[in-house]
Amino acid sequence: MRMYIPFDTENMPDVFDITVGGSKYTFRGDYNEVADYYTATVIKDDRVLLSGEPLLVGNILGMDIPDRDLPLDDIKVMDEAGQLHDAGFINFMDGVKPYIDEVDPNGSETDNPDATPLGYDPDDEDDETDAEGTIVI
Repeated sequence: MRMYIPFDTENMPDVFDITVGGSKYTFRGDYNEVADYYTATVIKDDRVLLSGEPLLVGNILGMDIPDRDLPLDDIKVMDEAGQLHDAGFINFMDGVKPYIDEVDPNGSETDNPDATPLGYDPDDEDDETDAEGTIVI
Protein backbone atom coordinates (compact mmCIF):
# COMPACT_ATOMS: atom_id res chain seq x y z
CA MET A 1 0.00 0.00 0.00
CA ARG A 2 1.34 3.39 -0.98
CA MET A 3 1.35 6.38 1.35
CA TYR A 4 -0.53 9.41 0.09
CA ILE A 5 -0.26 13.12 0.76
CA PRO A 6 -3.38 14.15 2.70
CA PHE A 7 -4.80 17.35 1.21
CA ASP A 8 -7.85 18.73 3.03
CA THR A 9 -10.16 19.57 0.12
CA GLU A 10 -12.75 21.06 2.48
CA ASN A 11 -10.36 23.83 3.60
CA MET A 12 -8.56 25.28 0.59
CA PRO A 13 -5.96 26.61 0.50
CA ASP A 14 -4.54 23.81 2.62
CA VAL A 15 -1.02 24.41 3.95
CA PHE A 16 0.86 21.73 5.88
CA ASP A 17 4.32 20.32 6.55
CA ILE A 18 5.25 16.80 5.52
CA THR A 19 8.40 14.70 5.39
CA VAL A 20 9.07 12.99 2.06
CA GLY A 21 12.25 11.03 1.38
CA GLY A 22 13.77 12.16 4.65
CA SER A 23 13.35 15.90 3.95
CA LYS A 24 10.75 18.28 5.37
CA TYR A 25 8.57 20.22 2.91
CA THR A 26 5.69 22.64 3.16
CA PHE A 27 2.85 21.84 0.75
CA ARG A 28 0.06 24.18 -0.23
CA GLY A 29 -2.97 22.82 -2.03
CA ASP A 30 -5.34 25.03 -4.00
CA TYR A 31 -8.38 24.40 -6.16
CA ASN A 32 -8.90 25.94 -9.61
CA GLU A 33 -12.68 26.21 -9.95
CA VAL A 34 -12.62 27.27 -13.61
CA ALA A 35 -10.56 24.30 -14.83
CA ASP A 36 -11.71 21.87 -12.08
CA TYR A 37 -8.32 20.68 -10.84
CA TYR A 38 -6.18 20.98 -7.74
CA THR A 39 -2.67 22.40 -7.63
CA ALA A 40 0.30 22.00 -5.32
CA THR A 41 2.97 24.44 -4.28
CA VAL A 42 6.06 22.87 -2.71
CA ILE A 43 8.36 24.84 -0.42
CA LYS A 44 11.60 23.77 1.28
CA ASP A 45 13.61 26.01 3.61
CA ASP A 46 11.48 29.07 2.63
CA ARG A 47 12.29 28.50 -1.06
CA VAL A 48 9.40 27.83 -3.49
CA LEU A 49 10.36 24.77 -5.56
CA LEU A 50 7.04 24.39 -7.41
CA SER A 51 4.22 26.88 -7.65
CA GLY A 52 0.70 25.93 -8.67
CA GLU A 53 1.68 22.56 -10.21
CA PRO A 54 -1.53 20.88 -11.50
CA LEU A 55 -2.39 17.60 -9.78
CA LEU A 56 -3.63 15.55 -12.72
CA VAL A 57 -4.07 11.77 -12.93
CA GLY A 58 -0.89 10.08 -14.11
CA ASN A 59 1.34 13.11 -13.55
CA ILE A 60 4.42 13.01 -11.37
CA LEU A 61 4.79 16.19 -9.34
CA GLY A 62 7.68 18.28 -10.66
CA MET A 63 8.73 15.69 -13.24
CA ASP A 64 10.10 18.27 -15.68
CA ILE A 65 11.73 20.53 -13.06
CA PRO A 66 15.47 19.88 -12.60
CA ASP A 67 15.78 20.83 -8.93
CA ARG A 68 17.73 18.65 -6.51
CA ASP A 69 15.70 20.02 -3.60
CA LEU A 70 12.46 18.46 -4.86
CA PRO A 71 11.45 15.20 -3.16
CA LEU A 72 13.55 12.26 -4.37
CA ASP A 73 10.53 9.97 -4.14
CA ASP A 74 8.02 10.36 -6.97
CA ILE A 75 4.71 11.92 -5.99
CA LYS A 76 2.22 10.60 -8.50
CA VAL A 77 -1.48 11.45 -8.76
CA MET A 78 -3.44 8.25 -9.31
CA ASP A 79 -6.28 5.95 -8.41
CA GLU A 80 -4.74 2.74 -7.06
CA ALA A 81 -7.77 0.80 -8.31
CA GLY A 82 -7.21 2.16 -11.82
CA GLN A 83 -10.89 3.06 -12.25
CA LEU A 84 -10.83 6.87 -12.09
CA HIS A 85 -9.14 9.11 -14.65
CA ASP A 86 -10.15 12.57 -13.39
CA ALA A 87 -8.63 14.39 -10.41
CA GLY A 88 -11.27 17.10 -10.25
CA PHE A 89 -13.58 18.16 -7.42
CA ILE A 90 -15.59 14.94 -7.37
CA ASN A 91 -12.71 12.42 -7.28
CA PHE A 92 -9.74 14.16 -5.67
CA MET A 93 -8.94 12.62 -2.27
CA ASP A 94 -11.90 10.26 -2.80
CA GLY A 95 -10.24 7.62 -4.95
CA VAL A 96 -7.69 9.82 -6.72
CA LYS A 97 -4.83 10.90 -4.45
CA PRO A 98 -1.25 12.15 -4.73
CA TYR A 99 0.73 9.08 -3.68
CA ILE A 100 4.36 8.77 -2.69
CA ASP A 101 5.10 6.23 -5.39
CA GLU A 102 7.64 3.82 -3.93
CA VAL A 103 6.15 0.69 -5.44
CA ASP A 104 8.26 -0.64 -8.32
CA PRO A 105 6.14 -2.16 -11.10
CA ASN A 106 8.93 -4.71 -11.58
CA GLY A 107 8.64 -5.83 -7.95
CA SER A 108 12.17 -4.95 -6.81
CA GLU A 109 10.96 -3.73 -3.41
CA THR A 110 10.18 -7.32 -2.48
CA ASP A 111 12.44 -9.73 -0.62
CA ASN A 112 13.00 -11.64 -3.86
CA PRO A 113 16.76 -11.49 -4.64
CA ASP A 114 16.04 -12.21 -8.31
CA ALA A 115 13.77 -9.15 -8.70
CA THR A 116 14.73 -6.61 -11.34
CA PRO A 117 16.14 -3.31 -9.98
CA LEU A 118 13.78 -0.35 -9.66
CA GLY A 119 12.83 1.06 -13.03
CA TYR A 120 15.13 -1.22 -15.01
CA ASP A 121 13.79 -2.76 -18.18
CA PRO A 122 16.44 -4.47 -20.32
CA ASP A 123 14.18 -4.28 -23.39
CA ASP A 124 13.54 -0.56 -23.04
CA GLU A 125 15.32 1.71 -25.52
CA ASP A 126 17.75 4.26 -24.13
CA ASP A 127 16.20 7.66 -24.82
CA GLU A 128 19.41 9.55 -24.09
CA THR A 129 21.78 7.97 -26.62
CA ASP A 130 21.59 7.02 -30.28
CA ALA A 131 22.69 3.71 -31.84
CA GLU A 132 26.37 4.71 -31.70
CA GLY A 133 26.17 5.73 -28.01
CA THR A 134 26.21 9.47 -28.69
CA ILE A 135 24.25 11.49 -26.17
CA VAL A 136 21.14 13.00 -27.75
CA ILE A 137 19.85 16.28 -26.35
